[in-house]
Amino acid sequence: MKKISAAILSLFLLTSAFSSVQAAGKPLSVGLNGEQIQFSKSAPIVEKGVTLVPVRTILEKMGVQVKWDEATRTVSGSKEGLSFSLKIGSTNATANGKAVKLDQAPKQIGNVTYVPLRFVAEATGYQVAWNPSLRQVTLTSKQQSEGSKGFLWKVENKGNTVYLLGTMHTVDNTIYPLRPEIEDAFNAADYLGVEIDFTKIVPDELAKLLTDVGNYQDGTTLKDHISAETYNKVKAFLKENGLPENSFDNIKAWNVQLQIGNILAAKQDLSEGMGVDMYFMGKSINAKKPIIGLESFESQYQVFNNFSDALQEKLILQMLDPNSLPSSTTEMSMDDILKLWKDGDEKALVQFVDTLRWNDEYFKGMQTDRNEEMAEKVKGYLNSDKKETYMIALGASHFAGDSGVVTMLEKQGFKVVKQ
Repeated sequence: MKKISAAILSLFLLTSAFSSVQAAGKPLSVGLNGEQIQFSKSAPIVEKGVTLVPVRTILEKMGVQVKWDEATRTVSGSKEGLSFSLKIGSTNATANGKAVKLDQAPKQIGNVTYVPLRFVAEATGYQVAWNPSLRQVTLTSKQQSEGSKGFLWKVENKGNTVYLLGTMHTVDNTIYPLRPEIEDAFNAADYLGVEIDFTKIVPDELAKLLTDVGNYQDGTTLKDHISAETYNKVKAFLKENGLPENSFDNIKAWNVQLQIGNILAAKQDLSEGMGVDMYFMGKSINAKKPIIGLESFESQYQVFNNFSDALQEKLILQMLDPNSLPSSTTEMSMDDILKLWKDGDEKALVQFVDTLRWNDEYFKGMQTDRNEEMAEKVKGYLNSDKKETYMIALGASHFAGDSGVVTMLEKQGFKVVKQ
């Protein structure tokens, strides 16, 4: 895979604001190992927060052998030694020989049987990721024996425990499964902390926010804030991607960067729906575990919005032409960054953070200032008298290097142990 800029790479490891609101309002979709499943007449439905899918359509695509007992109205399935059974109208089920209580009972609509997607998928060996803002469920086969290592630390104080998980916001389907220690940390946590709690997003409100913050409101247009040369490159990019050449005229240069990033990520088969923080938000919904947002879309957008015009233009150029910066900042490809996360290579992660130092204004806004605020919030959890356990899942770059949250906590006297 070709090398891409530090700007777009940083969106995968450093911020959730990469998320686009353009997909808001789409019907619910299900992807299996990177391929979207096509449902005919019977589409998936959501009831009480549980996704229900037509049993035969989904399970046959997953390679699960399905049996139906008309007398007992029971559906059972098996695959490679894994099995489940559930009964229409009942929340009592079994998964691999163990009794399970379902949040929503299977049901029949007409002559179509609907079953809880997460239950049947996890029972037969699939990782499930849920993107609430895009209404997208992603299923990924557990093909790796040990799982991706990722970045996990543990901090304890006054009877409180905080697990720090460095995530990737945008990944491909090879990232799963995760190693057991990461799953165990999540299971032990009373709360999940993330940069942005996507589960509380209202699509129309988010779209309005991006318009209010990300569009020019003073009568100027993109042409007034970037050079003619860069504007022509933007037009060429839009034309190349089948879009009107004036599509970005009314949006600010930093927003142009995000939208170009969305298009480039889609071309590289990367999905925010499968991102590690999204994966755990989906699990939190299923487990009814409270989710805490340490930041908001508005706060992340304002980081970009406060950048100077000159820096915003440089970010666009990075997206369109990674060679516009010195070669030291473009030595990593998306393959490289996926590998460093799977391997848990902290040295490579620190090297990546160093690539963000190409501009002092950029590094301060994206890294130092935000890390200080997040470290203070983690410190508050550790100093609480409640004796609770948290998993704090943030873009991996927030934890690494001298300006990372880990170092900031250590300087304040906390003992941070890598897991």
